[in-house]
Amino acid sequence: MAVPAVLALFLLPVPILAEAPKPHLESTTDLARAGYFQLRWSLDEGEVDHFRLEEATEEDFSDAQVFYQGADGATVISGRSNGTFHYRVRAQLDDGSQTDWSQTQSVEVRHHSIAQAFGIFTLGGVVFLATAGVIAFGTRANRIIPKDS
Repeated sequence: MAVPAVLALFLLPVPILAEAPKPHLESTTDLARAGYFQLRWSLDEGEVDHFRLEEATEEDFSDAQVFYQGADGATVISGRSNGTFHYRVRAQLDDGSQTDWSQTQSVEVRHHSIAQAFGIFTLGGVVFLATAGVIAFGTRANRIIPKDS
């Protein structure tokens, strides 16, 4: 019994298509409270000419801006206002081709409140004055008074 030609097409081994390489992107934090964070990226395959890192406030990157373009594999980001920022990176290979975009890395920036900052500043001032007072009064109390001969 012969296998129909249409059925034979389904029985042929199908080549597995390798996924195109794309850079790996990671952040040191998902929530930046200190006002800065680091992004790192790398590509496991191919000789990279340069990377292109984009930043956006919209998840779909409709407002994307080029944040960095060059050969480095990391950057520190600071000076962002409160909000969520989205990042992606792609590589330009030496042969002129480009990789797909990396997975999106999102970082929420939520600065400490002004009240908390002033509270910590005030507490530091109190500790400084108390330490200076202990040093000043302790030195005065332990002074050796010379005896008259």
